[in-house]
Parts: sequence; C-alpha cells; structure tokens
Amino acid sequence: MCNVGDDNFDDLENSKYMPAKEKISPFSKCNKCREATPIVVLRSKDKYCKECFLSGTVHKFKALLGKHKLIRPNDRVLVVHRCGHAGTALLHFIRTGLDLGTHKKLRFEPVVLFVEDHSHLSLKERQELLKRVEHEINYFKFTMHLTSLSHLIRKGVNSEVLKNCAEILDLDDDSKSIIDNFVTKQTNTTNKTDFLNIARHKFMVDIAKELNCKFIFTPEISSDVASQLLTDVSLGRGSHIALNTGFCDFRDDTVKILRPLRLFDMKELGFYNHLNSLNPVTYRIVIDNPYKSIQHLMRKFVNDLQVNYPATVTTILKTGDKLALGSNKIRTCDLCNAPFEEESADLNSAESTQFSHWVSTQAHNSSLTSQERYIQTIEAFNNLTCDTYCFRCRQLMK
Repeated sequence: MCNVGDDNFDDLENSKYMPAKEKISPFSKCNKCREATPIVVLRSKDKYCKECFLSGTVHKFKALLGKHKLIRPNDRVLVVHRCGHAGTALLHFIRTGLDLGTHKKLRFEPVVLFVEDHSHLSLKERQELLKRVEHEINYFKFTMHLTSLSHLIRKGVNSEVLKNCAEILDLDDDSKSIIDNFVTKQTNTTNKTDFLNIARHKFMVDIAKELNCKFIFTPEISSDVASQLLTDVSLGRGSHIALNTGFCDFRDDTVKILRPLRLFDMKELGFYNHLNSLNPVTYRIVIDNPYKSIQHLMRKFVNDLQVNYPATVTTILKTGDKLALGSNKIRTCDLCNAPFEEESADLNSAESTQFSHWVSTQAHNSSLTSQERYIQTIEAFNNLTCDTYCFRCRQLMK
C-alpha cells in the first residue's frame, strides 16, 4: 500500500516535474527587435516592447482572418459586443483595420450588436450600463443595434426589438423572471445554461439574417474556447467540438459564426487595451458557485490549471483543431442545428446508449421466439421519432 508523501522530491536538483519560472532580468531586451526595453511579459518568458507587442497582436488578428479567406469585400458582418477587455479590443482591432490606407486594410462592413442580459443588476444599473456601452460603440463610429435577452424571448427577432439608441430601449423590470420561466422546464443548472446558450445562438443567427449579415464575430478568447471544448465532451457533444470551438461555425447555411479572438488570452488583450488607452465597460458581477454546473466547473478547471501550466489552453486548442466533422451532412438536429454523425452499419456510442436504455424499458412478448423478438426490437428502434435530436439535445427535450 502506498502512502501519501513518501516520495521526497525536495532533494531533486532542478526538478523536471515542476521547473521554476524564468526570472526576467532588468537588462533584458525585447524578444522581437532585440533593442528596446520590454514592458510586456506573456507566458512568463515572452518579453516585448510596446511597438512590437502592438504590431504583433494586430498581425495575429489579421492573419487569422486572412488565413481562412471567408469574408469578401463589402460583406456585412455582425459584431457581437460584450462588456470587458475582449469586446473592446475586438472593436478596436476592426476600427484600426478599416482605417488603414494600405492594401492590408479590412474591407467588410461591420454592424455592432449588444444584447443586454444582466438581469442580476437593478433597473437603474442596467440603464446606466446601456448608456456606457452606447458611448463606447459610438466612440469607434460603428453602426449600432441594442436589444435585451428578455425582449428576444418575449417578442422574437424582428425590427421592433432592435434599437439604435439606449434611451428608446425599454428594459423589463422582471427580466430575471422572464429568463427563468424560459428555462423553467430544465431540471438543473447545467441543462438551463446549455439550453440558454442554444437560444442565444439561434437569436444571433436570426438577427444576422434580419440585418442581412453573412458573418458573425463573437469575442470568445482562448480560455472560453478551451473550457467549451471540455464542456462539450462532458455533456455528450463531442461530435460538435469543431463547430463550438473552431474558428468557423458553419452549421447554418447562410450565416457563419467566426471567432477572431480565439488565439488571444485575457492578459494579452488587457495589455492591448491599456497601451491603447482604452477603458472597457465593466459592471458588477455575481460570484457563482463553481461546482453548481459543468460549465462553471470546466471554466474553473481550465483557469486554475493555466496558472501553473501556461501551455494548458494552447494544448487544448491544438487538440480541438485536429477534430473535424464528416464531409457528408445528412441531417441536422432540430434544436441545436448541428449535423448528425455519419451513418454506419455499427452503432456509435450515443446510439448504443439510447438503444440500451430503450430496450431495458420495453415489455417483451413471450409468445415470440428469440429471433422474432430480435427482429421486432430492431425494427421498432429504427422507427423511433426521437432521432430528430442529437444525443445531448435529446436529454434537454425530455
């Protein structure tokens, strides 16, 4: 029997298990230009001066868009804005790219959308937040549309719920109860969060179609994508990883969702905003119990691991990039609109689980032979109507 603490690792010189973090010398130089004094340190070892850091971040943003070559000149792009460093940095990246006088300038037409869903704040705080968001979007001189999640739930997506001014957007006093009633049939916090995320995704796509936009930009950063990947695996959405965490979500035939910040971390964007004298809009948050849902737990797991192991998020992202969907899009889920896995002669893991549960709940006809019962069972299983939903959505629709 082994005992905890028997192994003494303190005697190991330069332990290979937990190498010490590299100390930054006050006489070190920028890793890129090798001349200027660095003022930014990323991943505990990458040192950059102001000019090299800003040029590197802008290049990373443009390189990701240019690599995939999806957006054509004059295409309308719906930019989903959120409070915080990621949302502000995304707006600044787009504005500086549009204002360039070179051939490398961005040539699409951005339309900014802000969906107010801060139901934990008071009505006065939400109104003040909307005014600050409006001021920030106007600072970058973008076309703006404001709405609230409660309005989208009650009225659906139409021109009436999209406003271009914070003063004419009437917020609901009972927004929290409207959202709670919308997900009241879900049994736990994990299902409620999952169902609400699907609803937000559908609202975004419908708004993009209403505004004649072919693409959607979302401000998801690397830690968001990494935690989403592990969440999908935990919830049974492993076949949807390429859609939920990749650069492009192409599940809709007319509108594609892009994640241009998926290679950035929060520290990098925080430095970027600080060096550009940008002050992101902030608001009072509620510290939730990290163990109340799988989504919260995976976010805590990734963030805690990233503190001591800076390569955690990068490793998860590279692993997720190797996963892809099959080329044959036979049919899609009626709820999340994700394509089903390619059909094969053998049952996949989700179908095997469904078959096992279904068979155990069926009453057998003892007057039939074993072979007849087998044929009857297979025919009945193949005619189930629940196959219109994917494995995870089937759990939500119960």
